[in-house]
Amino acid sequence: MDNTKTNKEIVWVQILYLFIIPTLLLYFKILPGNFRFILLLTVALLLFGIVKHANWTYKDLGINKNFMKDILPYSLFTGGGVFFLIWLAQIVPHGQFLEWWENAKFLLLFIPLSILQEIIFRGILMNMLERTFKSVIFIIILNAAVFSMMHVIYLNSIFVLPMTFIAGIGFAWMYYQYKNLILISASHTVLNFVAMILGFFFIR
Repeated sequence: MDNTKTNKEIVWVQILYLFIIPTLLLYFKILPGNFRFILLLTVALLLFGIVKHANWTYKDLGINKNFMKDILPYSLFTGGGVFFLIWLAQIVPHGQFLEWWENAKFLLLFIPLSILQEIIFRGILMNMLERTFKSVIFIIILNAAVFSMMHVIYLNSIFVLPMTFIAGIGFAWMYYQYKNLILISASHTVLNFVAMILGFFFIR
């Protein structure tokens, strides 16, 4: 069998078992919602096992000592995203996340969760796709689709899914252009924070 075909089949199976099935387990409440962080951590550990087995380097994951060289494009991207969210909040009905600073779970899990998502979706999944598929457009769209599907667990998913798909396109494109896991994680954290306090995300 052609190695390329075999690699594609392996990646599709990994997407099914490591991304789609865990999300469906939460969506259909086969696993309770408070398991979502544990499940994400488990998926991350399994993916780290794949990375370790494949002997990926820090550079493969987008971790570089000179990460500040990309600070300008990432600052412009993040700033543009913040202004977009603020503008969106003026035209889309939403409920603000009041007194978020008193929510210990939000404060303790927020940054690790944002960083973990970027490690999984850009640092690992993006590289898996780049090693398997040739079309950049297909890689970016597939990465964004898998990323947005994970957000189906939110109550207002009819609005959240297209919004996170657009965000996923942006994150994937930025990471492809400027492979910098540290800055993409910082950008995701800032944009997640703004989206949360504006009230765009409510867990089922």
